[in-house]
Amino acid sequence: MLRLLFPSLLFLCAVEVAAQPRIASLAYEYDERGKPELVVCSQNLENYGSIDDVHRRDKKMTKTLLAEKESALIKRFVKAQCDVIAVQELLGATQAKAKAALEHLASQIKARTNRTFLAYAGPTNSKISRNGYLVASDRGEVVNTLSYARVELPKITEEQKPREFVRGPYELQLQVHGKGDTGTKLVTLVNFHFKSRAFNSKDPAELEWETLRMEMAEALRRIVLRRHEESFASGESLLVVLGDRNSNFDVASARILSGALTLKHFQGSAPCRLNKRGVPLCTPGVALPASLFSVLTNDERIRMRPGTYRYENTFSWLDDILIPAETVGFASERSGTEGRYLGGVYYEPEEASDHALVSVGLNW
Repeated sequence: MLRLLFPSLLFLCAVEVAAQPRIASLAYEYDERGKPELVVCSQNLENYGSIDDVHRRDKKMTKTLLAEKESALIKRFVKAQCDVIAVQELLGATQAKAKAALEHLASQIKARTNRTFLAYAGPTNSKISRNGYLVASDRGEVVNTLSYARVELPKITEEQKPREFVRGPYELQLQVHGKGDTGTKLVTLVNFHFKSRAFNSKDPAELEWETLRMEMAEALRRIVLRRHEESFASGESLLVVLGDRNSNFDVASARILSGALTLKHFQGSAPCRLNKRGVPLCTPGVALPASLFSVLTNDERIRMRPGTYRYENTFSWLDDILIPAETVGFASERSGTEGRYLGGVYYEPEEASDHALVSVGLNW
């Protein structure tokens, strides 16, 4: 991923960064429900795969450095107590090679924790980068996977050519074993990785591909609303949309993904336009109630963290975990409370990735 960030975000000097708490940990010791039934994590792997595939992106990578990266990733997974890990920037010239790289990582997790993780690698429209999952076999059974790589995106203007996701969102459904007598529950994860700002000189809108990310956000929200209608109506099944948006929490693509705005708000003579950073400027009263709710940026304690991605001394919230507003209580710190969630942000070891790992606990 090209390391470019929004120029007008919060700037933090080195002293301020060092003073920030490094981890927002799960907090469930006071919850009568006990520990979460499932801890869901998301990690941009910063171009992880076999050494041959990594060399296609980074010629300076050595086997020693790759081994150090793997060790650092595992330390994050263990610290966050991950049961399922949605990964982005998984490299593989083929789907089989990408899966083999994840299986290698899973074998090292088992050597460290004695837990078996199953690997899943999704299709992609990219030459090499794709989304995937690591799933702990002791937490449930995978019942289905589905890729949205071939979905045609809605157009922001009718005259443009049809486009697809660069790396298709990848869905995984898991029948989770409840702890104690809580029973099982179907949990659906949808892992996404929107277009980066790389090669932004080719963007005809001159917005570092923000309009393309807006189209991707609109398409993904429509997909989950239609396919997982039950998850927006009750808690019989749970939906988690998570991954790397490649845009900050306040720009148009983030607002569209949440449902607070739609692509129609920016088409033709519609009431919203974009500033140079991609932040929507709308007439009063336009915003809608969000259908997908961030358990990270809507928790004021987690929002005290600087973000999930840093370029030089500038942070932004590129990585996110969203849950339908109707079922966000399953991620709450305590039953019946609002505004505090079982979310986590893990920055260390830094060798793991240029993105933080983010997590959320689901409890019932």
